[in-house]
Amino acid sequence: MKRHSLNAFTLVILITGMIIACKKKETETTASTNTSTSTTTTGGTTGGASGSFVWQESGGSNINADSAFWTTGNWGTGVRAYKGGMANFFEINWLSANNTSVGTKTLDPAYGLTFIKSNITYTTGANQTLTISDFSNNQLSGHFNVPVSSSGGTITALSGTFTTIGKK
Repeated sequence: MKRHSLNAFTLVILITGMIIACKKKETETTASTNTSTSTTTTGGTTGGASGSFVWQESGGSNINADSAFWTTGNWGTGVRAYKGGMANFFEINWLSANNTSVGTKTLDPAYGLTFIKSNITYTTGANQTLTISDFSNNQLSGHFNVPVSSSGGTITALSGTFTTIGKK
């Protein structure tokens, strides 16, 4: 009986340690990716030189993401941006791993661009494009301007610019 109790206790300790380690790493990563500084200009707010993601909804004013990065995997390459946690979240994807070459990338309607705002999900209805304007020092810059739709939402278009965002 003691052997089962010891195994269960050991398992609980290991799981607790893994949760704490994952949570700590996530917190450190979030803090390190949120390195953009903001300055106010007459045209709105723009991010600083250390990396930024700025977007507009239906031609409205500029909105700065709190955090943005690019990522890659077997599924392709993409950009993620957050403001207010998941209250405003972008997931943008295009084909091929490490596809960071300068040029136009196709955003497929099935997985290319998803924007979540206040629990409403916006997507593109047809192939759209995103342009990578620079890739240097493992930092990605580019822009997009796409029509979007949702059930129940009021946003009809999203445009955005990401500048020197790092890889995560």
